[in-house]
Amino acid sequence: MQELLYVLKVAAGHGLQEELQEMLVCDVPPTYVRLSTLAPLSNWGYPAGSEGAILAISDAGVVVGVEGEAVAPHAFVPWQNVSYLAESHGLENREEPPETIPE
Repeated sequence: MQELLYVLKVAAGHGLQEELQEMLVCDVPPTYVRLSTLAPLSNWGYPAGSEGAILAISDAGVVVGVEGEAVAPHAFVPWQNVSYLAESHGLENREEPPETIPE
């Protein structure tokens, strides 16, 4: 099964980067994270050239969309659809995903 992997910006402000720093045990607050899901996420309605971001995290899941003005739909992704959430330092500009660990 192919991995569904998204590299998402972490919205600034509201302590989200610091919350993820604590959750992921990072030395610095992450500005990008990797989100792997069981079912694909849609970017329908995102303007060309926009960057997907994690906008919020709760006990129920994460909200993704485009940071700033309401230019794209916000989507709630329940934790039941998340395979993993990982720090993404240095991977946000890679053309191809890193090799995955064999099962």
